[in-house]
Amino acid sequence: MKAQRRRIGLWQGVVVFTLLLGVLTPCTYAEPGDEESGNILRLTLPDCIKRAVTDNPSVQEVKWDVALRQSEVQQAEAGYQPTAEFVNLSGVVNDAKGSLGGVRPNGRPNFEQFGGLSHLGGFTRVEGQIVYPLFTWGKLPNGLKAANKGLEQEIVNVDQKKAEAIREVKEYYYTLLYTQQVNALLSDVREGFDKAVKTADERLKDNKVTQIDVLNLKVCYAGVAKETQKLRNGIELTKAALLRVMGLPQSTSLEIVDTALVPQPAHLQDLDYYVQRLFANRPEWRKLRIGIQAKEAELQMAMSDYFPTFFLSVPVRYGYAPGRSRQTNPWAHDDFNFGGGGPVFGLHWSLNFGETAAKVAHSRAELMKLHSQEKTAELSFPVEVKEAYLDVKEAEERMQITAEGRKAGRALVTLSAANFELGIGEPQDVFLGLGNYTRAANDYYEAVKDYNLALAKLSLVVGEEVSELQY
Repeated sequence: MKAQRRRIGLWQGVVVFTLLLGVLTPCTYAEPGDEESGNILRLTLPDCIKRAVTDNPSVQEVKWDVALRQSEVQQAEAGYQPTAEFVNLSGVVNDAKGSLGGVRPNGRPNFEQFGGLSHLGGFTRVEGQIVYPLFTWGKLPNGLKAANKGLEQEIVNVDQKKAEAIREVKEYYYTLLYTQQVNALLSDVREGFDKAVKTADERLKDNKVTQIDVLNLKVCYAGVAKETQKLRNGIELTKAALLRVMGLPQSTSLEIVDTALVPQPAHLQDLDYYVQRLFANRPEWRKLRIGIQAKEAELQMAMSDYFPTFFLSVPVRYGYAPGRSRQTNPWAHDDFNFGGGGPVFGLHWSLNFGETAAKVAHSRAELMKLHSQEKTAELSFPVEVKEAYLDVKEAEERMQITAEGRKAGRALVTLSAANFELGIGEPQDVFLGLGNYTRAANDYYEAVKDYNLALAKLSLVVGEEVSELQY
């Protein structure tokens, strides 16, 4: 009986050291760089960020909003320029000779009009005016100011979309790195179980192990294999999300250069420093402040409708029909031969004060709404910064604790395996140590991932990069 226990104990030792050999094998690291090996695109985190801020679909979309705002600025600037509108008519008319003034010697009127198709002649007529604004009670400058502020808003909106894209890239990159790290650990364990099962099947033929031992190994192997497949699916989905953020097609074969999940270097300042930086850099706050200035200009532009606008106009009228005599009598009205033009002063005044009052009230309500949003943001944005800051501190502390736990777990596995090899330890101690080390290592990697993601969130809510990451 003791001999059988010793054989089982030796077999368990073989399995344990097979697993340890797979789990504790050091990882190999690839050289960083942004390159394409064959058809595989290998990118670092800064490379992914650079691609995202350039090719991200959301960033591209808001850039067209900037173009739309630029056209509105051009329209507002065109309001300072003179406008002209002309209408030209051309056709045929009956010929007519003579004048409305005086009579002929025979007493008949001093003109003759011809009928029939043979006496049709052409005519042309041009009428229009040139208008130049002189004084608009601030409508033009306020309209231009509102348009420029709208353009500034969209430019800041581009910065906001870029910041959100950077946050997404960091989230998917760190998650992919974490998942690959855990998958590598489980893959090594799975390989160790696979070798152990094969060895156990061979030794089962010699009655050196029991059928129960083989079945237990197969059950453990199946559990590890199940989790490994889930992790592989997660890796593929995370890669797909990362490709989407970078604006790359899903057919792209992507690999990240980093193979080890490590804490992102950062030297944090105190909380008050980041709150102050928030109101200087955060795109949402800047966009809100610019929006208030735009609405103030729109309100002044609406109020200018209460007053008349003054302008200088140059009307132009010209008509010519070669088959008809030009009438020189100032009292005669001639629609076919005429000419005139000259500068005049005028004003345009809409007396629909009820409609103007409604527009003013609408603009004022929009302005007050933005002021309310400003107050809300002024109170809530520092809370978001504080929450993100505390998350960084919590993850940093948890990372330090789990790092010590991982070291202790590794030492426990090594000590248990050595004691078992010397015959002074039990196999279950080694298995227990292996399980504790695996959990401790996973907790550490999870803490590192959470720490990096917390830094990414803090960078987003502050409006600037808080870590030492360069991109």
